[in-house]
Amino acid sequence: MSNSSDLSSRLSPKMKMADAINQYHSLLTVLPRLGIPLGFGEKSVEQLCVEHHVSQTLFTLISRVYIEQDYYPSIEELRQCPMTDILHYLQQSHQDYLENKFPHIEHHLNTLLEPMDKKYSALIANFYQEFKKEMVKHFEYEEEVLFPYMRQILSENEADSGVHHHKSAFQQQHDDIEDTLNDLTNLLLKYIPAEVSSSERVDMLLDMYALSNDIGKHAMMEDRILLPYIQYLESQSHD
Repeated sequence: MSNSSDLSSRLSPKMKMADAINQYHSLLTVLPRLGIPLGFGEKSVEQLCVEHHVSQTLFTLISRVYIEQDYYPSIEELRQCPMTDILHYLQQSHQDYLENKFPHIEHHLNTLLEPMDKKYSALIANFYQEFKKEMVKHFEYEEEVLFPYMRQILSENEADSGVHHHKSAFQQQHDDIEDTLNDLTNLLLKYIPAEVSSSERVDMLLDMYALSNDIGKHAMMEDRILLPYIQYLESQSHD
């Protein structure tokens, strides 16, 4: 893998968005959450950000997290991106999971489970529901506890040094989600019966691996951007 500086220089504002997507496929997940539709022709990253009122700093920050496995933004980089923009992106991500990603998986899963033995289909369905419950719980924690706390710091310049509590809660939630998703994927891999068509089985597993990768990137956004930004804001409020 190329180093961070190489990746950063190649994903430039003047780069055509189509070229960026061809080079970094994971950005396909990012674009709709930023409100940038496909069909952008020859337009550059910069042109599309301006056209759709997207902070170019935000686009670059999120893209680097998705592209670079070992990228950890500095405080200077975080300060250049308004926290309200980051919170909006995360809220759009939650909406994307609830309105698009989960219904797609559920539709595919229901088709897959229909011919299966009830013992196995019930087990897999229960694992999926447990996974979804953990994800919804995580979203609710962010939107009902963490995001309001961050907005309070921004508006009142007061904080209670809660980053360590949030970090611990996040880590436990991430672990629970990862464990449940891994269990579900392994069940599908090992126990989908032969009567289910090969293409259905492969498509379902590819969907699960893609979902797992995207959730991993979502967790990285929280661990590498959200929590360090909270810590920075808290330190500023106590100066």
